[in-house]
Amino acid sequence: MGALNPLFLVAGLAVGVPLFLHLFHRQEARRLAFPALRYLERTEKEHARRIKLRQLILLLLRVGVVLMVVGAGARLFLRGPGAAHPPTALVIVLDNSMSSGLVVGDERVLDQLKAVALATLDQATEDDRVWVVLAGEPWAPAVPGTPAQARVTVLDAAVSAARGDLTAALQRAAELASTSDLPAREIHLLSDLQATAFQEGENAPARQVPVVVWAPANDPVTNRALAGVVVGGGLPPLEGQRSEIAIQAASLPGSDTTPVPVRVVMDERVRGAGMLPAGASLVLPLPAAPPGWIVGYADADPDALRADDRRYFAFRARPAPAVAVAGDVGLFVQEALAVLEAGARVRQAPVQRADALLSGAGEGLDAAGVGAAVLVIPPADPTQLPALNRRLQGAGIPWRFERNETEGTARLDGDAAPEALSRLEVHWSYHLRLDGDPPSPPRSLAYVGGDPWAVEGRTGTGARYLLLASPLDATSTGLPTSAEMIGFLDWVTSGWAASGTGSSARVAGEALSAPRGAEAVRFPSGLEVTVDGTRMVRATGEVGVYAFLAGDSTVAFEAVNTHPAESDLRALDGDLLQAAVGPAATRVRRLSGWSRAIFVARRGPELWRSLVLAALLVLLVEAAIAATGGPRRARGEAGPGEAARVRP
Repeated sequence: MGALNPLFLVAGLAVGVPLFLHLFHRQEARRLAFPALRYLERTEKEHARRIKLRQLILLLLRVGVVLMVVGAGARLFLRGPGAAHPPTALVIVLDNSMSSGLVVGDERVLDQLKAVALATLDQATEDDRVWVVLAGEPWAPAVPGTPAQARVTVLDAAVSAARGDLTAALQRAAELASTSDLPAREIHLLSDLQATAFQEGENAPARQVPVVVWAPANDPVTNRALAGVVVGGGLPPLEGQRSEIAIQAASLPGSDTTPVPVRVVMDERVRGAGMLPAGASLVLPLPAAPPGWIVGYADADPDALRADDRRYFAFRARPAPAVAVAGDVGLFVQEALAVLEAGARVRQAPVQRADALLSGAGEGLDAAGVGAAVLVIPPADPTQLPALNRRLQGAGIPWRFERNETEGTARLDGDAAPEALSRLEVHWSYHLRLDGDPPSPPRSLAYVGGDPWAVEGRTGTGARYLLLASPLDATSTGLPTSAEMIGFLDWVTSGWAASGTGSSARVAGEALSAPRGAEAVRFPSGLEVTVDGTRMVRATGEVGVYAFLAGDSTVAFEAVNTHPAESDLRALDGDLLQAAVGPAATRVRRLSGWSRAIFVARRGPELWRSLVLAALLVLLVEAAIAATGGPRRARGEAGPGEAARVRP
């Protein structure tokens, strides 16, 4: 029970008035017993018991009336499943990630989640403050507003192609709720509870705020998906050269292994087709590439989740890149370049006119041409690090190399690393440390022992750089003595140094770095947005091909696809869900039970009407009981215990 006007409860002290009158306000009189009346004393004693009981009942009724009036004035209420609740800081986590586009029956999962969110907002009041966190759009701001404003946000929410990170979304929700000074806080998690959306090993993000989780008992859903497409083995074909495209089908739990037809479409024309079973790859030939940019996609027959049945790619076919070498890059690098030059994959050029510069210990950075991409290979001799760091600073590269005393072999990891580095073992490396504020956020492609091993970024002038933490010699890594050495340098010179990657590695939700000279970006939907000063495009919630524009011309294309983890529709349930969300989480499986589960600190309807009505009824009863003694007193009969009172 609670009170909206608790100070009015002080008026309850008024119950002392009837108590005082009953106990102390009695008339004092001298009692005289006449012989003629003594025979009535026995009868009077029996009648007095009934009169005292009546007076006690009257006292209780009068005290009850006072208490009822005080309760009505204090606006008492009972906590329970009623519609009213104290002002609440409410954060709705709406999962609009790619998997919410799954069609179940006749509607999408997101439509079901919206219905639950609207049921919440129907019970919210103007005293509440509501945030809506879109798990599929982590870049979208979440601002406090009224239930009506939150309703607009919910209704406008669309399925995003980005991966949902529910652990991060719940952490964000808990932080937002903690900023409020309202008496109650609550988080509503509306999601398909995809297991891959929770971060393994992370503590439950919402331990101090009650969380109500929508966890319907849906039947398991099978799904087919294309996991990726790679053109030319990850390297864009050179102009006039034939190439191939590899299409990978995802291997998902419980998925149908029946082969499905897939097609390759380039420049709006079907260039190849075949049958692809789940978990397998299909390699199709591509015709000789004309000069310029080529965009396309691989497409499979649609199923209940359409977003992952298509994978986009974009690459630029161009002449063999001009490559220059400055400083001591090592014997293995020189030999690998010779092989690439013999195969017409690269051509030698002076530093000033090179498309890609391979720099040993940072030499030649000051002479690189405008627009050249630079690979910096550190020296094996640590005494040369000061000179290397000075050259990096002079070129506007905000990183520095430091000695690393740790020894031991470790394997590289990192989802963004090229295929040639996926199995690389590192024997020793330097520490790469960020020095100052970069003009645009750098990106770590590979890590060793948690430290960045390969990082890329752009200088203030827009020049691209790629730094390695180890020299390319046999004592530092296993790369120089492996067959992957040629593939790595081919990726650097023809793939990374070029504007196109020739792969579909970019995933929705990942920030894109605008190429040099780009003034705007055109999204797959046709929306054009001006590139801001950070040179980053963050709201990549659409799959397809993004076009970077300079005026009326196209500078570059970038293919963006769904994250493969979003295709795994297995839900997290049971104790795992409790551990991932928080110990105070309440799971609701039916919409009929949602209304009773939300607003944990709710109160029932106010009691003042009932209390006023009860007080009136009690007054009527009190008046009726009090009137029973009136006629007797009017006839001058003695009351109970009043055997002929005589005033002196």
